[in-house]
Amino acid sequence: MKFRQNIIKPAVGTVIILSLFLAGCNIGQKEGGQVVLPRESILGFDVSFSLIPVEEIKAGGPPKDGIPAITSPEVLSAGEAGYLSPKDLVIGVAMDGEARAYPLKILMWHEIVNDELAGHSFAVTYCPLCNSGLVFNREVGGEIREFGVSGLLWQSNVLMYDRQQDTSVESLWSQAQMRAVTGPAARDDLMFELLSSQLVSWEEWLQDYPETTVISDRTGFTRNYGGDPYASYFATDKLMFPVDKNTDRPAGFTDKEMMVVVFANNEARAYAVSDVAAQAQGILDDELGGRVVHLQHAGRSNSVTVSYADSDDSPPVAYMFWFVLSSQLPEIEIYRPN
Repeated sequence: MKFRQNIIKPAVGTVIILSLFLAGCNIGQKEGGQVVLPRESILGFDVSFSLIPVEEIKAGGPPKDGIPAITSPEVLSAGEAGYLSPKDLVIGVAMDGEARAYPLKILMWHEIVNDELAGHSFAVTYCPLCNSGLVFNREVGGEIREFGVSGLLWQSNVLMYDRQQDTSVESLWSQAQMRAVTGPAARDDLMFELLSSQLVSWEEWLQDYPETTVISDRTGFTRNYGGDPYASYFATDKLMFPVDKNTDRPAGFTDKEMMVVVFANNEARAYAVSDVAAQAQGILDDELGGRVVHLQHAGRSNSVTVSYADSDDSPPVAYMFWFVLSSQLPEIEIYRPN
């Protein structure tokens, strides 16, 4: 499957322009027990131009910014991060000789961190419902954007929004499809540049990057960072919101099968963490986009790290449950061992 500039193209059949005018339909109005959302504006977001079916956009519960994104977080040295245990999972980012960790115990309460490192502006994003971790360049369409959590979902995946002085021109962005899906940014066909990252344990990240910094738990918000509000969700294969599964389920996969999607030279392929773990020594080398990508099972976190076999560089990656691939990115090839 080919992509341009390491950014996903819309899947066939998902690009739909809708202009629905439902007079008298208010947010929260119920019909037949279902919450009906207006189709021209949802939670204050203009959806009169949409690249996704507007009727599939769901209110997740919290309002706009009810899950507060973090911007310019306070950072700690590794030695100061006493709130972390070795097994805590982090999304790690390394750029131009600098490294920083973003613990999931923080991200599950905030979902987006707008940050800068080594002169680069980026957003670390995490959707707990999808266990999806993706890091994006925040410079999109010629400007550095700041992103917030809209309170809306599509296919059980977070819809972010770009903060604007004039809130009427804010656009919704799909984390999983890596693009704007409503508003002016969608009209301009704006897409994210996906960056390299790792989803590993704090211990594993610290071993590779001993000089790393990590965001502080002093976020300015009162949250129980020692608790896990999604523990019961992760304990079963049940989903909280409906999704369309557009591909056949591979043998042995569950909806919450953990995947890593690797992008190399405009091509992409998805790998199940369990398939990589089953390889000899937990190592899989595969050719993708004319490069050899090296996948290594990280046993302590039951995750996978990805690098190029012939250089110190790492390709852009996206971590997510299988159902996200099936519902939003069905054209991506899934690697299966012989």
